Amino acid sequence: MGALENKAKNGLLWSSIDKFSTLIIQFLVGIILARLLMPEDFGLIGMITILLAISQCLINGGFYTALVQKKVIDNKDYSTIFFFNIGVACCLYLILYWSSNYISRFYEEPILVDLVKVIAINIVILSTTIVHRAILAREIDFKTQAIAHITSSVIAGIIGIYLAIAGYGVWALVFQYLSRSILVALLYWVLNRWTPAFVFSKKSFQSLFSFGSKLMISELLKVFFKNLYIIIIGKIYKAEELGYFTRAELFKQVPGTLVGNILQGVTFPLMVKVIDDDKKVENVLVRSIKLTAFILFPVILWLLFFSKPLILVLLTEKWLPSVIFLQILSLDIIFQPIQYINLNFLNAKGRSDLFLKLEMAKNVLTVIAILITYKYGLLHMCIGYVAVSCISFFINSHYTGKFIGYSSLKQLVDLMPYALGGTIAVSISYFICVFIPTELMQLLFGTILCGLLYLLVSKIMKFRELNDMKSILVSKFN
Repeated sequence: MGALENKAKNGLLWSSIDKFSTLIIQFLVGIILARLLMPEDFGLIGMITILLAISQCLINGGFYTALVQKKVIDNKDYSTIFFFNIGVACCLYLILYWSSNYISRFYEEPILVDLVKVIAINIVILSTTIVHRAILAREIDFKTQAIAHITSSVIAGIIGIYLAIAGYGVWALVFQYLSRSILVALLYWVLNRWTPAFVFSKKSFQSLFSFGSKLMISELLKVFFKNLYIIIIGKIYKAEELGYFTRAELFKQVPGTLVGNILQGVTFPLMVKVIDDDKKVENVLVRSIKLTAFILFPVILWLLFFSKPLILVLLTEKWLPSVIFLQILSLDIIFQPIQYINLNFLNAKGRSDLFLKLEMAKNVLTVIAILITYKYGLLHMCIGYVAVSCISFFINSHYTGKFIGYSSLKQLVDLMPYALGGTIAVSISYFICVFIPTELMQLLFGTILCGLLYLLVSKIMKFRELNDMKSILVSKFN
C-alpha cells in the first residue's frame, strides 16, 4: 500500500492547500465586506442561497460521487452526465427566474426579485464542471483543483470589495459569487482539457443514476433541512438578525468545513480502493477521526473563549450580537467532519440506501428541534441546531460500528485525549489574557499563546498526528 499511501499523502497536502487557501481567502474577503456592508445585506443573500444549494444538488444528482465511485468508466459515461446536467441546469434556472416574484413575496423583500434572477445564473455555470471535478478526484489530482479555486477566489474577492467600496451594497455580494463561479468553470476547462463526446447513453445514465439518485435525494434533504433554519429565521425575524446568524455560521463553518472537505475529498477515493479489507478501512477511519480531533478541538475552545474580541476586532461593534450565536454554534464544529467520515464509509461500501436513511433521520430531528425552539428566539434555535448534530453523530456512526466494529463509543474514546489537550491549552491562555486591556491584544496574544501551548501539550501527550503533519510537510518540501 506504499504507492497508495504516497498518493494519498500528496492528495491530502494539495487538498489541504486548496481548501485552506480558498476558505481563508473567502473568509478574509468576507471580513472586509462585512465591515463595508450592513448585516441586512448578508441576510438578503442568506434568504436565497438555499435555492442555489438545492439547485446544485439537483444538477449533481449524486452523479459526482457515482462517477468517482464507479470502478470502470469511459468517456461515454462522462459525456452522458455532462449533457444531462446542462439540461437540468437550464430548466432550474427558468423555474427560479419565473418564481422570483413568489420568493420575494414570501420574505416580503422586493429586491429579491432581481437578486434571484441574476444569482441563479450560477446554476448553469457550475453544471459544466461536475465531470472535470470527478475526473480529477479519480486521479487524486488536487493540485489542479487548488489552482482553479485559489485563483478564482482571489479575483472574485477583489471584484466584490471594489463593488462594495463603490456603493453597490448587496449587489457586491451577488457579483462576487457569480464571478467566482465563472472563473472556476473557465479554469477547469483550461487546466483539465477534458472535452465531451456528442453522445448520450441510456445505459450509462441508468447505471449511474441507480447509485447517484439515492445520494441526490439524500443531499437534497440535507441541504433543505440544513437551510431550514435560515428559511425560518428569514421569514419570522428581520434580515438584520439573519445576517447576524449567517456571520456566526460562517465563522463556525471555516474550520469544520475546511477539515471536513479535505478529509472527505481524500478519504473517500482511498476507502474505495481498500473497501474489501476491513482492517485497512478501519485504519483510514481511525486516522482520519484522530486527525480531525487533533486539529479542531483547540479551534472549538478558542472560539468559545475568544469569540467576543474576534468579532469586535474583525467585524466591528455593529456585529456584536453575533458573539453568542458563534459561541453556541462552535460546539457543532467537531460533529460535521466526523459525520462526513462515517458517511463516506457507507458511500465507499456502495450503501447509498443507508446514507439516505441516516439523512432522513437527521432531518426528522431538525424539524423537531425547530418546532421546539423557534418560539423562544435565535439563541434557543442555535442550541437545538447543535443538539441535532450531536445526536446525528451517534446515528451515523452506528453502521460504522456494525460493519467494521468502529463504534460510536470507540470513536468518542479516540476524541477524548484531544479534547483534554485543547482544554488545557486554551483555558490557560484565556485566564492569562483576561488581564490584557484591549480586544486586539487579547486576540493576538491569546491566539499565539494557544498555539504554542497546544504544541507543547501535544508533545507531552505524544499525539501521533503532530509528527504525521510534520512528516507530510517535510517530505513534500524535500
